[in-house]
Amino acid sequence: MRVAAGLYEAYELERQRKLRQCREERERIIREEKRRIFTPLASGSLPSSPASRLAFKAPPDGTCSPAPQAGAGVEAGASAGTTPTGTKTKTKTKSHSLDSLQKRREGFSAKTSSDSGASSCYSGESPGDKWAKSIPRTRTVAAMSSLVGRSFSLGDLSHSPQTTKKVEKIVKEVKRKKGLKEVSERDRKIAALMIARHQETSLLNEQRYTAHLQWDSQRRRAEQRKEEEEKEKQRALLQCHKMWESQVEKRRGKLSQEHQEATLLKQRQCLIYEERWKEQAEKQEKMKREKLERASREDKQKKLHQEHNLKSKEEDKKEHLEREEQLLQEKLFSAAQKKLRKELQLQKEKKLLHQAEKVKHEALLKELAWHEAEEKEMLKASLEMNLNKAQENYEQLVEKRNQDMKEKAKRGEMQFQRAKLSAERKEKEQKEHLEALARATERKLQHAAQVAEEVVQQKARKVVQSRLEKEKVQKMNKQKVEQCENLRRREILLSIEKKLERSEQFFREKKTVLENARSIARASFHVREKY
Repeated sequence: MRVAAGLYEAYELERQRKLRQCREERERIIREEKRRIFTPLASGSLPSSPASRLAFKAPPDGTCSPAPQAGAGVEAGASAGTTPTGTKTKTKTKSHSLDSLQKRREGFSAKTSSDSGASSCYSGESPGDKWAKSIPRTRTVAAMSSLVGRSFSLGDLSHSPQTTKKVEKIVKEVKRKKGLKEVSERDRKIAALMIARHQETSLLNEQRYTAHLQWDSQRRRAEQRKEEEEKEKQRALLQCHKMWESQVEKRRGKLSQEHQEATLLKQRQCLIYEERWKEQAEKQEKMKREKLERASREDKQKKLHQEHNLKSKEEDKKEHLEREEQLLQEKLFSAAQKKLRKELQLQKEKKLLHQAEKVKHEALLKELAWHEAEEKEMLKASLEMNLNKAQENYEQLVEKRNQDMKEKAKRGEMQFQRAKLSAERKEKEQKEHLEALARATERKLQHAAQVAEEVVQQKARKVVQSRLEKEKVQKMNKQKVEQCENLRRREILLSIEKKLERSEQFFREKKTVLENARSIARASFHVREKY
């Protein structure tokens, strides 16, 4: 955008400079032609009477139009006085009809047009032309006022029977299509207002169209009248106008050639600027592509690095969990072994106690036998009784010990089974926990991968959208620049045509004034000869 604005400003400055040069050259040529044509006429046909000399004197504003009569002088002064204001109004209307880009340079264009209008004093219009121009304007104003006299208030149009019928029809169609029971009063008012606005716009368009047709017909009539007057004037001035036409054609050829050369130069400059702009755009696109490729490569590398880190973390977690499982299994195995060892030691101790008791019992038996041998006779009965009781007690003790051992063995087996079941349960829980962790990590990895893909896709979409928006903006700017250039060319051509028409009209009026002055001079000469 900045490059296009700079190119446009440079082009505009160059155009204005060349336009100034053309205006200065045109004014210089007109002054030289005026001096060359009118100086010999003024010196050769100057009458001897003081009245005719005063009639041939130039006015103080620098124009070379002679004043043979008071009425003719007033008409010429009025036409010369009204031309700058006419040119100002035309340039103002022209500048108001341009784009916002032309509005920025409105002051400068108005200044140059006023200068050209003030400098070219030969582009005045005759009173007859002004009267013909003023008639269609008044008629079109009257027609427009008669057409726009009617009121188009939205309230009147929205409460008219036509709009109510249309609203009811729309409500029925909406109820039938969407299956609604009722439509709110607010929606009905909105629909009525929209229909009234549509009717208002259609009526205004019709009025504008009729006014435009009337204005066009009046303009054509005025143009026909003007053409008839011009034809009559041209028939009277054909003989004296041939030399001037040849000179004007030569000047036109020169101006057209210069204009063609200027347009060719401008076209070449525009082509050069366009080529430079295309090269810069291609370079920028290449840089953007390289940046996108670099960013995609970096994203891929980051993805691979993240995946590698996640895999390594998962492997470390798995190894850590396996080690913990192994340690737990070893601890459980060592605890079971310790329990078994304790139980075996208890059983051994019990056996040793039993053996000791047996040894003691045998010793007691031996002692009893010895006592029996000594006191065989005295304590036979008591010993027998004691032996029976001892045997009974021993059997009872042995049975109790066996029962206790069996109960202890059962308790040990139950504890071992409970420990085994708890260990299995813990193993299952740990496995489920590990599986849940693995699933959660997989889910997290998938979510991270999806998020990364979405981010990359969003970035790619944003890049594509920004590129498309920039291309649209560039196309719009290019179209605007082309439209502005076309408008400028048309304006230049129109201004050249208008200036040529004014110059032709001025020369025609000047020749009529000269013919009138010559006729007056001849009449005064004949009067002098008679008297």
